[in-house]
Amino acid sequence: MALLSSVQTETDSMIKVLPLPEMQTLPRQLYIRQEVMPPGHYFPRHQHPWHQLLYAVSGVLIADVTGERLFIPPEKAVWLPAGTRHEVSSHYGAELKSLYIDCRYDQLPDKNQVLLMSPLIKALISEAAEFPAQYQQQGYENQVMAMILAVLPRLQQDHQRLPWPDNPQFHRLCQYLYDHPADRRTTAELAATLNLSKRTLERRFKQATGIGLQHWRRQLRLHKAIELLNAGRSVTHIAFELGYNSASSFIYMFRQQTGLSPNRFQTNRTHSVDSSDD
Repeated sequence: MALLSSVQTETDSMIKVLPLPEMQTLPRQLYIRQEVMPPGHYFPRHQHPWHQLLYAVSGVLIADVTGERLFIPPEKAVWLPAGTRHEVSSHYGAELKSLYIDCRYDQLPDKNQVLLMSPLIKALISEAAEFPAQYQQQGYENQVMAMILAVLPRLQQDHQRLPWPDNPQFHRLCQYLYDHPADRRTTAELAATLNLSKRTLERRFKQATGIGLQHWRRQLRLHKAIELLNAGRSVTHIAFELGYNSASSFIYMFRQQTGLSPNRFQTNRTHSVDSSDD
């Protein structure tokens, strides 16, 4: 129990708070804010009276919402309907673009979603990010903004999500495993740190998240692998940071879950980022 009780203190010491934008109303129906988030920084839990599409141009953003931790590499974005309480962080740093959309926009559901970003939407956002906040409501700038709003509902939803329990005891456990992905203790050994039996931990964790702890840990390692690949870490470095005995065993896991080798994933990511900069 003592091992897990220090998680919050350890995590807090590694991150720094960023100020939230002081906006009361949107200057237009769609407003784009861009910012570089340094490594180890976060926006504290908050909510907006408008919708938000959160997109990482580079790096990986992590959005914590009720019951889930959403990982946002450059090929994805998260849709946060108006009023959604969320916290955003980046362990390794990221360049982000936030699309703030008037709450009367009703072309996407009123629940958070992870969306797969298409080359078209990336190009449109990149173009529109350079417009002034109060862009002309007639002509080219307004047409680009209207095109973004028209394309958003056509983006495919990504269902690869990581449940994040609200239960304080399991929340601390998940945070510890996120911070120490190489920890290879068994479920029974982790249960002992919580003064629970193995069976009780398995049952309660599944009730809290909808999936078993071992399944959850596999999903966590995959998300961490993608986060580290986007941070430019080598395959060998990632394998050992995630607790694998060899790079080959990590490569096998990654290919089984994504259909790509880590090197191919990095190649595709680099090509995608370069193309969006053209």
